[in-house]
Amino acid sequence: MKKGDLAIALSGGSVRGLAHIGFLEVLEENDIKVDYIVGTSMGALVGGIYAAGKLKELKKKILKLSKSRILSLLLSNKIRKGNTDIKEIEKFIEPLIKGKRMKTLEPKFTAIATDLKTGKEAYLEEGSLLKNISASISIPGIFQPVKIKNMLLVDGGVIDPLPKEYAKEKAKKVIAVNAMPTKVNYKKGGDTFDILSETMGIMTNKLIGLGKKKSNDHLFVQIKTRGIDSFDFKSASRVINLGRKAAKKHIKKITKLSKS
Repeated sequence: MKKGDLAIALSGGSVRGLAHIGFLEVLEENDIKVDYIVGTSMGALVGGIYAAGKLKELKKKILKLSKSRILSLLLSNKIRKGNTDIKEIEKFIEPLIKGKRMKTLEPKFTAIATDLKTGKEAYLEEGSLLKNISASISIPGIFQPVKIKNMLLVDGGVIDPLPKEYAKEKAKKVIAVNAMPTKVNYKKGGDTFDILSETMGIMTNKLIGLGKKKSNDHLFVQIKTRGIDSFDFKSASRVINLGRKAAKKHIKKITKLSKS
């Protein structure tokens, strides 16, 4: 397969990953052409819906839900009842996707998941966009694994929280966007969500290695999300604006990279 000119790698981060909405908005506003999106976890959700042409609609739905905390309550109630089926999340994003298949997306898109059977990354590039996003966001301990073909899939962040290396295989130039904080922010007396979040955060930072290796064909962008809890959907608007801020800060470099 011929490489594209520019790929964007989007990290996970739960609510903090919503910053990718703002980041991609700024790219659109500046006519930056993206040939490929590779996303993990929330990066896969935002990236996949962006590739389906529904980024604005996703933002509207997220902001509407955040005002009433509907999504936050929905997730916590399901977990307390011991019912961690991901179908409620699928109901939320399905109207934006409407049966889209991976082969129809523009830009092209890959969702990253982790196969429990092999312990390896799964690069989801075929079939149902909805199913592939669901697999990539299935956080262990919160959602049940998703079965695709002979694989049993969980969150891609378990093994590849920022899939910049795979993005390099898809395009000549790569922008890697990390929405995970670079330092942990555990609160004394935190609940199960806080503990799980910070545990994943420690693991994620080790895996990403902060991605700051400089090169002419790779730009690393860190979105400053420290202090925002993983499941704090009421902060969605703030998080999206943090993504916009990061993109604007780097827009000259991004424009230069995209045109080089």
